[in-house]
Amino acid sequence: MVKIPSTAFPSDKTKTKVECQFCGYKISKPFPKDQLCPKCGKFLAILHDITAKGKEKAQPKQFETKTTTLSSKLKGKVKIKQKSLDISLESEKIQLKKGEYVKLLGITSIDRTQLYCSNNNLRYLLELTNNLDFIATGVLGGVLDKMLLISIEHNTEEKCQFYVKNDIIYIVYGRFPDKKGKWLLEQMSNHFEIIMSELVRGKDVNSLDKLESYQIEKEFRRRAKFILTEYRKLQEVFSDQEIPYVEDTIRIDYLGLSSMSIGVISSLIGDNLNVELQIEVDSPEEEKEMKESMLTARIEAIAANTQGNTGAFPRWISVKLGFQKYRFLTFKKYQNDYFLSLLSEGNLEKIDQVEKLLDPKVSKVTESNFSGNLKPFNELKVSLEEDLRKRRKFPPFSFN
Repeated sequence: MVKIPSTAFPSDKTKTKVECQFCGYKISKPFPKDQLCPKCGKFLAILHDITAKGKEKAQPKQFETKTTTLSSKLKGKVKIKQKSLDISLESEKIQLKKGEYVKLLGITSIDRTQLYCSNNNLRYLLELTNNLDFIATGVLGGVLDKMLLISIEHNTEEKCQFYVKNDIIYIVYGRFPDKKGKWLLEQMSNHFEIIMSELVRGKDVNSLDKLESYQIEKEFRRRAKFILTEYRKLQEVFSDQEIPYVEDTIRIDYLGLSSMSIGVISSLIGDNLNVELQIEVDSPEEEKEMKESMLTARIEAIAANTQGNTGAFPRWISVKLGFQKYRFLTFKKYQNDYFLSLLSEGNLEKIDQVEKLLDPKVSKVTESNFSGNLKPFNELKVSLEEDLRKRRKFPPFSFN
């Protein structure tokens, strides 16, 4: 059974070769800076100790006659030793460094079996994750990646980041850069797989009994604290710079407008989305209309479910299609509880300019509450579809 070191780390920093405790792979100098085994990808605490920037070994002090006073020592500057913060998984917000924090670490299966939740007040995020995974793997045709939430009351931004491996979805929610979130999720996956192999080797996670579920959750809670402690120690190794998008354009595939979760405009643009119908239709026009209705229903369900549970609306949800290739579901809030939703593919950084291009026409119909009269919205739909037939791939940000 693999044990997490109870002490800080081994003190031997003179090693020239280290053996991975998980797979037996022998690692020689220079050691990897990320402290991960090159073969199995698991974190090795001993590598952290060897490669970390530490103080030079203390030399015996020579006896010196005291020639200074306390006041002269403290003159101009007083140093206060910072107390190291303990990790408490019971906290509503686990403070890390540089204003970063985690509110939830969670694990659920794609079959909706909840396996771990660090914060019971946010347990609904596991169910929401399964709903997002359903639309990500279905209509959006990819793997669930990230979601940015904006608080309606405080207008603050927080992020859910996901990692799907072997039909298990790992979730981290809070405020942190993408690279650090990715590291956390991979560590969660590594440790969870070890726990499963040690406690319930070969058993389906969806058929665990209560005792097995309790043992897994108890063991992972211990490891989660260790992972977050390592996160703090590795601040200097991580880079806060986000990974840039490879693509320089964004393509719009769907446009919707809703009021109080009621879809008032739904427009499928092009044929890039794989929307499958479960019923037969008589004409291409009817097929398009049915696909638009199905897309709108699923998108509005996601938006309403997220807002109702979190008190925040999703600014965007990203789905990974391949290496550095993404599809996005974005929401923009307008006055009188209207939301503009777009399905797009490409570079998310361009979406603000696309929304700005659509804004003059959309703002006109959102000036008053929805009364049930669809005429102005039907006229807007025709106008926007004409614009997007001219251009739906941006830049340039113009319909001329």
